[in-house]
Amino acid sequence: MATYRGRKKDICRKVGFNIWGQAKCPSTKRPYPPGQHGPNLRDGRMSEYGEQLLAKQVIRRFYGMLEKQFRKTFERASRMQGNTGLNFLRLLEMRLQTQVYRLGYARTIFQARQMVTHQHIFVNGKLVDVPSYTCKVGDVISVRDREQSRNIAKNNHFEGAAVPVYIEPDVVNFSGKIIALPEREDFPEFFQEQQVVEFYAR
Repeated sequence: MATYRGRKKDICRKVGFNIWGQAKCPSTKRPYPPGQHGPNLRDGRMSEYGEQLLAKQVIRRFYGMLEKQFRKTFERASRMQGNTGLNFLRLLEMRLQTQVYRLGYARTIFQARQMVTHQHIFVNGKLVDVPSYTCKVGDVISVRDREQSRNIAKNNHFEGAAVPVYIEPDVVNFSGKIIALPEREDFPEFFQEQQVVEFYAR
């Protein structure tokens, strides 16, 4: 199963801010691109193509995906009715690994992927170990009822997680129910999905 094994936070240095909002991030102390010439590139101008590419990379890295899978998701969104940009973000957000991350069971999107592949997560009472599994409205995502699995969620303090409004958490039962599709305001403001649409339309 393919996964990104490079530096996880290099994109934060590139854009100059912490895209995941975690406590420790190199962009906090060094808000400029990595490398010896990084400080000089802080205010450098970027071409239209460069801006579109960076917008794509930010969203792709935020969701912890490789390019091939990311592009296939976009192509799927482009065949759907309605706003392509919003449909694209919804498909990314409804991935199982993203839902595990949103519910606070994992500290990062990468740990969420690991929890799914290591068979710690159930969907509607059934074990699902595919991180890209697309969840639907009405699905119930839960942590497997065993000490090892639930200790991971406890250690990540899932009880205090900032769960999105489209998910109804059930802290006692280590679960959460998707009650609606996410709207644009449920996504980070720095997402520039229209730039991604234009990038793939080139």
